[in-house]
Amino acid sequence: MTTKKTGAGRTTRPAPAPRSAPAERGPLAPAIATVAAVAVVGAYVFVSATFTAPPSPARAMVSDGFAPYFSQRWDVFAPNILRVNSALQVQAQWRDDNGDLQASDWIDVTDMELAAVRGIPTPSRISKNSINALSTYLERYDELTPAQQQRVQDSFIERSSDGGFTAIPDAELRAELDGLGDSGEGSSVPFVRYDYMLNRFSTAFTEAYFGRDVERVRWRAQFDRPNEFLHRFDDERQFDLNELTFGWRAAEQADDPSVRGIFADVQTRYTGEERR
Repeated sequence: MTTKKTGAGRTTRPAPAPRSAPAERGPLAPAIATVAAVAVVGAYVFVSATFTAPPSPARAMVSDGFAPYFSQRWDVFAPNILRVNSALQVQAQWRDDNGDLQASDWIDVTDMELAAVRGIPTPSRISKNSINALSTYLERYDELTPAQQQRVQDSFIERSSDGGFTAIPDAELRAELDGLGDSGEGSSVPFVRYDYMLNRFSTAFTEAYFGRDVERVRWRAQFDRPNEFLHRFDDERQFDLNELTFGWRAAEQADDPSVRGIFADVQTRYTGEERR
């Protein structure tokens, strides 16, 4: 026991316990650390040499195994770089008072959506309904065989017994497309489903735009590749506009009549022009 003087008396406190001697490290720990360090350095050298060496089976295996975790691509900083601007354009036909079929001009749906933010350097949001719809539609189109692609660019309507035109039945259309495919029955179903969705969208959009009961619609994708950077201020276009047109479809009117009014309100908000 030790004592410490405080004031008039003394107090006692226990003496510090003796320190235990440090345990001696065995020879196993340094050996493990050395082996681990050599393994890490060796793996790094092997991977680096494989990536810099000429193409080989080993390089492909290493790339497949390590690329998802360690490689860094340009799209990390700028994902989905656009080299071509795509636009969805629609056209409609309806009957006039004499019963004659009238065709509209092409309407650029994408341009109408972007009109709401044009000239605003920092818009709060951008509506891209048509861009997203067209992108998904073209993805499913690209999965078709060349023969199927050629067919779907044609019309989906046929002449009826009364001399008019009617939509080709779904089962008949799918059977025809599947007969042109390589993967057998059902290969065209994803495309046909989205084609039907785009048909309903185009019908509602054009009926609201023209204020008429539309009989048939069709659409096209327009691809606009801007001038290269060094020619960005040139008035002359470097690249021509490309278009991919799909044939006429019998209009699919919405079940709820109020849908036309909803689309009209949206178009008014986009363009500032009153539509009813």
